[in-house]
Formats: sequence, C-alpha cells, structure tokens
Amino acid sequence: MYYVNTVERTSSNQGVTRVISFTSGKGGVGKTHTVVNTAISLAAQGFSVLVLDADLGLANVDVLLGVQPKGTLHEVLKGNCSLDDILLQAPGGITIIPAASGIEEIQSLQSHEKMLLLAEVERIANKFDFLLIDTPAGIGSDVMYFNSAAAEIVCVITGEPTSLTDSYALIKVLSSTYGEKVFSVVVNDVSTEADAKVAFNTLSNAVTKFLQVETRYIGWIPSDETVRQCIMDRRPLAAEFPSTKAARGISDMAARLVDNARKNRVKGGMQFFFRQLLELSTYGKEATC
Repeated sequence: MYYVNTVERTSSNQGVTRVISFTSGKGGVGKTHTVVNTAISLAAQGFSVLVLDADLGLANVDVLLGVQPKGTLHEVLKGNCSLDDILLQAPGGITIIPAASGIEEIQSLQSHEKMLLLAEVERIANKFDFLLIDTPAGIGSDVMYFNSAAAEIVCVITGEPTSLTDSYALIKVLSSTYGEKVFSVVVNDVSTEADAKVAFNTLSNAVTKFLQVETRYIGWIPSDETVRQCIMDRRPLAAEFPSTKAARGISDMAARLVDNARKNRVKGGMQFFFRQLLELSTYGKEATC
C-alpha cells in the first residue's frame, strides 16, 4: 500500500507542465491501463508525473495500480480534506489523484465545486512535468470538459469496428463543437504494427475527409497476455514487466509524447489548461440558462 501526504518530487519542467488527456469513444479499449503505464514509462525517463482520474464517479486508476485511497475527490469537494490529504504515491514513482467510485452526485459538478477542484489541482500539478488525465469514455460533458482544456488529446483505439466508429463520433464532437483540430492516436491490443496502421488509417482517412482534422499516429501496443494478468492482479505492467512487448510499446509511445511536446506547436501548459477549464465552465453555465 502506497501513501503520500505531500508532493516531494521536484519537477524538471522549468515551470511548464504538459497536460495530456487520454480518451476513447467507447469503454473496454484499455484506456486507463494505457494512461497509468504511460505515466510509469514517463517517470522511468526521468519525468515527474501526476495522474488525475477524471472518471469522477467510476474510479479505476487506483484499482489498476493496486493502491488503496485514503480519500477521494468527493471528500475534497465536500471540504472535508485538501488534495494533499488524498494524493497517493503509486508504483513506478508516479502520483495519482483518485476519483470517487459509485457516487453519482460527483458526476455533475456545480460551478463552485469546479472552481475548488481547479484551484486544488493547479496548486499540486504545477510541481510536475506531466499531468495525465484519464477521462471517461464516450461523449459526455465531463469527457468534453477535460479534453478541450488539455494541451494534447490522445485517443486510444483498437482495431474493432465499434472502436473506430465511436472514436470518429468523439472526434467529430470535439472538432465541430469545441474546435479541436489535432488528435494523437495510439492503437491498443493488436497483433502487428501493420494491423495498427490499418486501424489508424481507417480512422484518419475518415476524419481527414469529413472533419478536416489532423491525426498523429504515436504508436501501437501489442496484444500481450501479461497485460490481462496484470489487470487481474492489480499490478502495473510498465513497473513490473518492462521488457514485455506491451510495455515496450507503451514506452515507445511515451517517448513520442515527449517529442511531440518539444517539436509540435500545441496548446499551452498548465495555465492554459485552467483558463480553458474556467471558460468551458462559464460557457456550460450560460448554455443551460
């Protein structure tokens, strides 16, 4: 069991925290597994990494990492504790902010609750090189809320037709309603890179033709029996089995994310993230009036 009350790691980011959301059109594609192991791979490369479980009512990050939360965002939003009190040091040298599980009310945050959440996360996340956000699957309001504010959006897909169709729908909403024009794509649970490229090209060709959106292929994660066993045992693949095919694929993808942050012109870091969240919160409030 791993606990931490304060953030002790010193960021090497020189004031710039890269905010990356991981999203998917449907559940069951391995998104959360990809997030936590990408975080561990980034940590292995020398970066400090914070993971926010943004699936506010159905938390899974702590489950996959085999850690037991002392508290959740629900307690923070209720004013019963600070974010420092619920931070967890997880295997692989990463820190996580656990969400609640089975609490329906947290899925529809009020404006004052969003403000509190933003202030708390900003205070903590500025100390890290990367903030990785595990969004819920689908096209719900929370999915749009976090994806639209991140500096980079990573869409996790598989080769299944339903995954590609639902990912297209997700990208369509984010592009047409929220103005997102660039998406990174990682293909999970495929036998060969040729299969991964087929899946990526199918999605990419459709969004390029009909949505005028740019997609960037950032890697593939091979099918690997060790993945299923790690999930069942609540053990992080990248920390305990770094030489497996899937772990190497995730490590390569994490390295490409680092290169993207250095080479590509993406939306700004932490300050942009929170400004966008505030604007989205205000827009959402006005839209319901």
